[in-house]
Amino acid sequence: MKIDNLDDLHVMLAAAQTGSFTRAGHRCGLSTAGVSAAIKRLETSLGVRLFERTTRSVRPTAEGEVMIDHARRALDLVAEGQARVRTSCNEMSGPVRISAASSMSQMVLAPWLAGFAAQHPGLEVDLQVSDALVDLVRDGIDMALRNGPLPDSTLVARLLVTTHRVACASPDYLARHGTPQLPRELPAHNCITYNVRGRRLSAWPFTPTDGGPQEVWEVSGLLASNNAAIAHLWARQGRGISYLSELVISETLASGELVRLFPGHLGAPVPMYAVWPCNRYVHARVARLIDALASFLSQQEGGLSPGSATGRPRRGAAAAARR
Repeated sequence: MKIDNLDDLHVMLAAAQTGSFTRAGHRCGLSTAGVSAAIKRLETSLGVRLFERTTRSVRPTAEGEVMIDHARRALDLVAEGQARVRTSCNEMSGPVRISAASSMSQMVLAPWLAGFAAQHPGLEVDLQVSDALVDLVRDGIDMALRNGPLPDSTLVARLLVTTHRVACASPDYLARHGTPQLPRELPAHNCITYNVRGRRLSAWPFTPTDGGPQEVWEVSGLLASNNAAIAHLWARQGRGISYLSELVISETLASGELVRLFPGHLGAPVPMYAVWPCNRYVHARVARLIDALASFLSQQEGGLSPGSATGRPRRGAAAAARR
């Protein structure tokens, strides 16, 4: 067996990731026929069938799964060698593919990434926005941002920053409905809720900053969503009180568009992690981007407490990948 063209391996991975020869062709700059020919060359060379084809999709055979796994690792090793050779010339060039949730992307990450990319013209930033759990290996993601706590995983995680959820409302809402002075008054208000990991965030914990016991208040309201960015929008529009990550709403708190409630209480902690596959070489450009992002997040105003920005990444139970 001899594989003469590494490009064919890239095509095979694209077909496995997209589930379609046509979509793989779009990713690789080939026609559907070109993708089919590349797969056929590999199958002929290996003497096995790599994909089961249907009119709508393709999926790897058992032999194909084995080859895809090894090809991915082989291409990562090649990429590692290329990256190390290029580092001495310009380590901040090349593609970086990032995944993050919509609220984090819109309010924090996208503005910062644009500025960071402008400082490094050779960098090619691709931000993939999704509130669903994505497969970093399948989707070719270099690094994802996830909120903890994190379950067991084959991913590596680095804590960037820990913030807290904040009960907040617009000045207009508070003028019309009154400003609650303590969390126990929340059940009497119209509260905006949203889903976290498929679970409705309607039980809001608060811990007094003077060291008193934690209290959890069950809230309800007329508006709910599966997206924190929507809850943020509704809160700004004066539709009710919401319970959002301070990191995401720091600018609207600073501008006065939203008002922080209960300054004597801390909401639930929200640790923010950078995660990446454990068996993938971390390019210098990705590592430097993570370092810069950790520094940026730790410097944000609003009482954010920095995470282990200079600590080592971790694998295992605390190193996974869910929002």
